[in-house]
Amino acid sequence: MSTNSDGAGSSIDISKTRKAVLLKIYFLAQTFLLMTICLVIWRPLKISIFSKMVGAASIPTAKLFSLLFIIPMILFYSVLVDVLRRHQLVYWFTLFHGIIGIIFYLLMSHPVYGIQNTLVSPNRWTGWAFYFFMESFDAFFATTFWAFADSICNPKDARNYYGYVVAGSKIGGIFGAGGLYLILSHTSTSTHLSLIPNSLLFGSCALFVAAFSIYILRKNVSRGYMHGYEAVYQLEKTKEKAERSWFEILKSPIDGLILIIKTPYVMGIFSLCVFYEVTVVIFDFMLALNADATYSTVGGMTSYYAFYYLIYNLIGLGVTLFGTTPILRVFGLRWSLFVFPIICLIFLIITLISPTTGVIFWVLVGLRAFNYALNHPTREVLYIPTTKEIKFKAKAWTDAFGSRIAKSFGSAFNVSLRSVSPAVAMFSSLGLSLGLTSVWIVIVYFLGKTLQDAIDNKKIIGETLTLDKN
Repeated sequence: MSTNSDGAGSSIDISKTRKAVLLKIYFLAQTFLLMTICLVIWRPLKISIFSKMVGAASIPTAKLFSLLFIIPMILFYSVLVDVLRRHQLVYWFTLFHGIIGIIFYLLMSHPVYGIQNTLVSPNRWTGWAFYFFMESFDAFFATTFWAFADSICNPKDARNYYGYVVAGSKIGGIFGAGGLYLILSHTSTSTHLSLIPNSLLFGSCALFVAAFSIYILRKNVSRGYMHGYEAVYQLEKTKEKAERSWFEILKSPIDGLILIIKTPYVMGIFSLCVFYEVTVVIFDFMLALNADATYSTVGGMTSYYAFYYLIYNLIGLGVTLFGTTPILRVFGLRWSLFVFPIICLIFLIITLISPTTGVIFWVLVGLRAFNYALNHPTREVLYIPTTKEIKFKAKAWTDAFGSRIAKSFGSAFNVSLRSVSPAVAMFSSLGLSLGLTSVWIVIVYFLGKTLQDAIDNKKIIGETLTLDKN
């Protein structure tokens, strides 16, 4: 009799746990969907507005300056990590950028400072300010969301459900980019002057609702199911009770950078981010020059980029639903890390064989689609068995600073090729990308080995603590 009672109790516990985990994943996917709607609406405006206000030729210069701009932002974010709780960082990101988005809505609607003024000049400071605002948004978008998700999910959650979280973002991308493309492609140029500022306002509203979604998540999911990797949770509870010295407080803003330098595992993740971004920024610049030469207005160029984002989100959704979760389940966390760099290698070889404008467009679409649908969720798993400092601070330096270093390097590389023929520039770019991707595959092997060892032995990467397996 007692055996039956124990079995019934166990079934109820399993059912309750599954329901709580699914509810957590649902709200994460919903939040990511809303944030991505904003992302795919605002991102096409970034290049379009800058190109038609400041000039496309200034894009490499802007990318170089963005590196200097982003450093104080990371230092400030690192301080916030110590002051705010995990969910409050998501509130900060969504509310801050939502409010600034409304300010730019007002500026872009202005007849002199906004897009109604068709003068293209390096002195259009509104264009520069919007570009750097978008750099901040891009830099902390994935960092803030995934750091929160990684901190409340364990390896089993990631393996079984991260694909569905990414699917939420792909659906948001399809609705956002698809809606923007349909509206801009079926309206006149004069109508675009009001639609584009309104797009900024709509994106801000999506961010506000995303913040509310996190609030509802915390209200509906019990705290017991928000621990994530249990060993890390217990360590952080212990650290909360400890007193911090003045030295620890002063070095807090650069803790993430120190961890990257002294921890080979974190340096490996940093290099993955850099290798991908260097490759993509080279292709991005080729696409931007082609789009700028083809379209004469902000609306036309924005429509082109919206179509580009729509296509890669559609492909990304297919990859997420039929590729990401099955790959994670079949190959496991360790071997899934190899899939994306191998895909990159194949795409680069295709471009090397046929380096046409059409091939470059579709290769860039493929790189973006597989990055967000497959590379992001598999790379994020690497952070799960790490300390809070690595999840938030080192991740911020990796995603924000690392990607900006890569973009600055890629931009400097693009600038250095201005004096050579297009054919030489193309093959030089592909040669660099192929070399980086080959090193990428080697690094992934060692990262996967360390990850598997940490999970199997319940270790915390970044600390010496190991919990009893029982």
